[in-house]
Formats: sequence, structure tokens, C-alpha cells
Amino acid sequence: MPYEATDHILRVDEIVRIVRLLAEHGLTKVRITGGEPLVRVADVLDLVSEFCAIPSLTDIGMTTNGILLKRHAEELKRRGLRRINISLDTLRRDRFERIARFDRFEQVMDGIDAAHTAGFSPIKLNMVVMKGENDDEIVDFARLTLDRPYHVRFLEYMPIGLVTPAQWRAKYFSNDAVMETLRNRFDLEVLETDASSTARRVRIPGAAGCIEVISPISHRFCAGCNRLRLTANGALAPCLSDNYEYDLKTPLRSGASDDELLAHIREALAHKPRQSDFEGRIERGPTLRIMAQIGG
Repeated sequence: MPYEATDHILRVDEIVRIVRLLAEHGLTKVRITGGEPLVRVADVLDLVSEFCAIPSLTDIGMTTNGILLKRHAEELKRRGLRRINISLDTLRRDRFERIARFDRFEQVMDGIDAAHTAGFSPIKLNMVVMKGENDDEIVDFARLTLDRPYHVRFLEYMPIGLVTPAQWRAKYFSNDAVMETLRNRFDLEVLETDASSTARRVRIPGAAGCIEVISPISHRFCAGCNRLRLTANGALAPCLSDNYEYDLKTPLRSGASDDELLAHIREALAHKPRQSDFEGRIERGPTLRIMAQIGG
């Protein structure tokens, strides 16, 4: 991974200014992602505190790979972080290093336990299902919801980054197949979701937690999508399937007023496509960023 020079990435005050401005115009939920946000732990702690001081923000979350979570879970909770998503693509130690490209299985599992002990609820575990890599663990992940109030989330493998069309198709595993696997093993009850949710939710009767499937390829949720991504280097990205990014850092550092910044944000929003096109995107070439730069 190439690392950005410090002056190329947004400062805490710059991120807070953009979030505060959006909150004045309807934003209610913020999720801090990465890459891995806890490598900037001092900034992340300050961001959580600053976001909690914005009254209209009702949901402040974070997506993490869990490696540093044991060390910081209690402080994140104390600062006001409300929920945590943890990326976890396998429950098998022998597979973890091959998929994640580092041997930190114990740290991740300890991080999940630390988040539970700190009182985070729900804790969402994000599993990207890949054919031939981890699709035989679907039932094992679902069983995690039986005794603990986890939200186990099955995500479809998206063609983002340097992956070729053939490589993506070889690994793609539809969430329809995930649901078929689950229904062959468990009775499932359907749970309601709000209109802007990207997930379909079910529960094994009597389970402490629930199961969510996020299907950007097989069941597009574009009609209800109201998400924007602000990258670390100050670009606003309206859609994951599109290479369009709008530079906010330049006007931000050039003395733009709030009204001018809002006009730039509206310009970016005008480029949010009505429907994602991941398959078409990969045929046109690689995306600007790999998944490790985009985060959850």
C-alpha cells in the first residue's frame, strides 16, 4: 500500500467541518472507515468526540479490521462511538493469513471480544463471501448469532481494484446462493429494515443476533442508497461502482465559505448514478482505488 504524505490527507478539523455542514442539511449517520482507521487512532478518538458534539448525528459507527481494537475498544466506547463493524472473512486460523495477508488472527478475535466486553451493540461482523475461498464457512458464521447478539453480514465480492473480470467471476458468490445455503440448514424469519438500508435481514428463531445479506451485484439497492464517501485525501465519492470523485480538499484549503462548500457537495451529488454498474465498471478497467483504500 502506498502511504499518503501527511499534508495530503484531511486534518480532523477539516473532516469535522464537512460533516458538521452535512449534518446541518440532513446527515444523521457517520461511519469512520479506512483502510484501517485505528492506524490514526489519535485522530479517530478526536473525531468520535467531535461527532458526538453534533446534536443531529444520531448514529456514529466505525469499520475496522479489529487488529488494534482490543487496545482501544474501551476508550472508543467512552468517547461515544455507538457501533462497530469488524471485517472478518474467515473463522479458520489457517486461512486467515492467506486471505488477510497478515497473521493477526488472535488479535482480531481478541478485538471482537473486547468490543463485546466494552458494551458495543450491535457488533457487526462483515464477511465477504468468495467462491472456493470461504464459501464453506457460511453456516459457521451464521452459528455465531445463536449465542451472542452479533449481526453477521454476508457481502458479495465486488470487482474493485486491480482484479480482472475473469478473476472476479471466478470468486463471485451470489447472496442468493448464501440464502439457499442458510435455508438448507436453518429455519429463518424475515426482519424488517428501513428504506435506506443496504441489507436484507433474517434471524434464526431464538438466536441472540441476526444475519444480514448485502447484495450490491445480485440485488442492487440503489433506489434507497443515500451514502457518500469522504476519502482520507479529501475526495467525495458518490458511488463505489463509479470512478467519479470530487475534490473537496482544494476548495476547503482555499478559503471556501460554507455556502461554496455546499455548492461543491451538490455538484458531487449530481454525479451520483441512478444505478450502480459494477460489471460494466470492471470491463472498462480498474477502479481508482483498491478495497483496502476504500474500507467498509
